[in-house]
Amino acid sequence: MQTILVALTPVFTLIFVGFLIKRWRFLAEEFWPAAEKLTYFLLMPALLIHNLANKNIHELPWREILLTAEGTVLVSAGVVSFWWVFKRQAGGPLFTSVFQGGVRFNTFVALAVAEAMFGSKGLLLAAMAAGFAIPLINLLCISAFSLTVAATRFSVTGLVKSLTTNPLILGCLIGGMLNLSGVGLHSGLDGTMALAGKAAFPIGLMAVGAAYRLENFSSQLSPLFFASLVQFIVKPLTALAFAHFFGMDKTATCIVVLLFSVPTAPSAYILSRQLGGDSAAMASIITLQSGLSFFSLPLTLALLT
Repeated sequence: MQTILVALTPVFTLIFVGFLIKRWRFLAEEFWPAAEKLTYFLLMPALLIHNLANKNIHELPWREILLTAEGTVLVSAGVVSFWWVFKRQAGGPLFTSVFQGGVRFNTFVALAVAEAMFGSKGLLLAAMAAGFAIPLINLLCISAFSLTVAATRFSVTGLVKSLTTNPLILGCLIGGMLNLSGVGLHSGLDGTMALAGKAAFPIGLMAVGAAYRLENFSSQLSPLFFASLVQFIVKPLTALAFAHFFGMDKTATCIVVLLFSVPTAPSAYILSRQLGGDSAAMASIITLQSGLSFFSLPLTLALLT
């Protein structure tokens, strides 16, 4: 447990620092959207390309990781959808918030913890698993809005655009293609990507902390806690079951379970606001899960290792 806490301390500390900086208005309000954009569109893709392009990924259990990631996402989506069958009175907008709260995960936190706990191999496996899961998650979340929120219409063009322009997906694809083609990255360019990638976690984690709002807490506690139940119990146990079924080794198992043990993504709030979801409930779910993760994540990692 001590090793786990030592590894998690920098991650949680940077998140808390970001929260304090935003709370105390040490930096201008305009800084945080710019920091998020820089991290999301440039620094994180550079990190993913660096970690995938020149590494030996041929011997990694990518098929098992693919099936585990996709299976876990589908199970969590099914559990939330089944809940809504008995909670239709909650309404479509609230359902979409619970759905995102039970299906999405915070990529920044997951990758940062993976590297802190398992080094470059852990980061590589986590990036691969995230790259497999993100397209399916986006497809399911957009579908949930289109089917339950009257103001939202499903657009194949919009969905394809969101997937093909997602920087994290593009980073994984570019890095994977450079690796599989044998081209790789020139040492100078690889060093540039590595240097840029080192800034991704500190800036990204502080931006995560800056997005938290303690005052955002809905009175509808039951849906909030259900989303957290799916996020912190159903998903990790499902990932663990799939990993054991496919015979994954201990490190890969820990990585995929970790990926599905972190809180939901803050970007879920933006999507909820844009597509007519219950953005207040979404903000509450993000806040609640962020707080719970400070306790659940060390416990989950302790049980795994």
